[in-house]
Amino acid sequence: MRYLIDAIIRHGPMVKEFRLAPEGGAPLPPWQPGAHVELEFISRAGASHRNAYSMVGEEGGMLRIAVQREEGGRGGSRVLHDEFESGMTLEVSPPLDAFKLHVGRTRTVLIAGGIGITPMLPMARALDAAGASYRLHYLARDAERLVLADDWTKFNPERVQTHVTATQGRPDLAGLIGPWEEGCELHACGPSLLLEAIRAAATAQGWPQQHVRFESFGARAHDEDGPLQVVLRQTGMTLDVAPGKSILDAMIEADVFVSYECKRGECGNCYAGVVSGEPLHRDVCLNAQQRAMGMTPCVSWARGPLLELDL
Repeated sequence: MRYLIDAIIRHGPMVKEFRLAPEGGAPLPPWQPGAHVELEFISRAGASHRNAYSMVGEEGGMLRIAVQREEGGRGGSRVLHDEFESGMTLEVSPPLDAFKLHVGRTRTVLIAGGIGITPMLPMARALDAAGASYRLHYLARDAERLVLADDWTKFNPERVQTHVTATQGRPDLAGLIGPWEEGCELHACGPSLLLEAIRAAATAQGWPQQHVRFESFGARAHDEDGPLQVVLRQTGMTLDVAPGKSILDAMIEADVFVSYECKRGECGNCYAGVVSGEPLHRDVCLNAQQRAMGMTPCVSWARGPLLELDL
């Protein structure tokens, strides 16, 4: 469906909020806290982009999303920041509920890293409305990255705690999460390294995996990644995969039959056994035993030059 950009609001040096109105005055579709939409657009240079963004909320019949400008990645966020203005249109998917809120009977812990605050805001509003016990922890490198302050400062101050790592140091994640007890739920959104640390801290305190839910963002490619030759044992195919391209995308382009869903290393649906090679795990869903035997090719890489998968 086409949406009109009604307004663009800057939040700090790196984030712009887009307020989008369905064309023709149509109402916004129903959605749940944690949902995201996918935007389709074309750059001035003719490159096609499809980017997913969490729904921050609604305002006057308009959908709110926040886009952080990323210098790396495939350039979609830069195109939105640099080339799109109020009055232009975007193709927007229906809301997708891949990161659902589970309200804890005892307490609910929300942890956001940087722009990861976006899905946490509607979650916190829903918890407020339900009278549930919760705590929102908002982590950022510096104060100017604590964006969307007009939203989270409306909550009871006792429910929200900010952590600026440049001045306060790294927070005690174990202390923020607390020990597991029946009726607790944990939701976290942020860069993969933060989520990996959160998962380790939660596991150490006895949290069952099914009560810890993640949504990640940011590029998984690292500067030191080298080219890979990926051998698929069952199909007999060999794929040359360049850094910056996911192994999963290379398999999809080669018409390899492979199961996948989130493509963000969160669901484990694309899990593949490793026959040989040294994986560099960048997922946020596999446990140590699973990592010892396989990997998620949607986000993970390997020390080159050769990786053999049981596919």
